[in-house]
Amino acid sequence: MSRTFEELAGNELDALYQGALFLSGGNAQGAEQLLVEAVTLAFKEHPTQADPDSVQRWLEARLVRAFLRHLREGPTRLAESTAQRLALDPSTFESLGSEELFAAAGSLPAWPRAALWLVMLRRWSYAEASDALGIDIELIEALLKYRDVLLQEMMSSSRGGQMSTGTD
Repeated sequence: MSRTFEELAGNELDALYQGALFLSGGNAQGAEQLLVEAVTLAFKEHPTQADPDSVQRWLEARLVRAFLRHLREGPTRLAESTAQRLALDPSTFESLGSEELFAAAGSLPAWPRAALWLVMLRRWSYAEASDALGIDIELIEALLKYRDVLLQEMMSSSRGGQMSTGTD
């Protein structure tokens, strides 16, 4: 039985909204606007014979594309700058709340934020994220070095410290 776009997208709205909150750095209004833009883009591009099992990834890619459409700074320039390397345990994500995660994400540049959301939080492969973002796998690897900066920001906010407002 074929399902309509509305049914397929409706099942993913909660997860997409959480992704939009991450990408917008916890800004609820920005997340809502991003979600509307992504769903509208997805509706325009939706293939008539979509595989229901791949709809989640397909919609996530549209969310990231909607987010990146508004950027002026490309991923290559970001990868050339050096992200801080802090030997932090990735399991830190599990011990902190979503508000800390969303706020910390807002302190990162947009391209690393998009790469982190796809690879670390949605568990996309590097190749899948590379295709969705339209960049090389090597660049994905460079952008993912911002993971440590994100973790530092999260830990800082959980301790009541001041979070950085910089974007580099």
